[in-house]
Amino acid sequence: MYYDIFVGSFFTKGTITMNQLKTLRKNRNISQADIASKLGIKPAAVSKYETGRVPLSEDSIEKLCRILNVSADELLGISTPAASKNGTFMASKVMSQIYPASVTVEDYLCALLNTIAKQKKQMDQTIRNLHSCGIPTATIARVTAIHEEEILKLLG
Repeated sequence: MYYDIFVGSFFTKGTITMNQLKTLRKNRNISQADIASKLGIKPAAVSKYETGRVPLSEDSIEKLCRILNVSADELLGISTPAASKNGTFMASKVMSQIYPASVTVEDYLCALLNTIAKQKKQMDQTIRNLHSCGIPTATIARVTAIHEEEILKLLG
């Protein structure tokens, strides 16, 4: 079964800004127009990448890494050039939003499992409610992407 997992205090929704793109570009004396030309986009789009208003595609990340001669980790602010060379990992805003350093792995996994269990209970209740409204199990299965046999077991 598929469940989206967002753990309350452990996951912060938000846009990851591309501050490193601007810094890396300026450090190399490359203009937004130059980047735009090499990416085949307008300079305004580069500005939107730099401010995080528009997320970078995998293709754009790949091209920007080649243009700026950096790793994807450096471009995205996940590591520094020194950390990349030494093979060490430097904590980033991204990682701290997903997995704060103040939380143990055991606590984090327990929170994830609790969230999954709560979502499963909610899904089960939703299936029971749909069935009590007269919606056929085949329709519920199609909408929820859960096998009809599992639904019948739940309703059993």
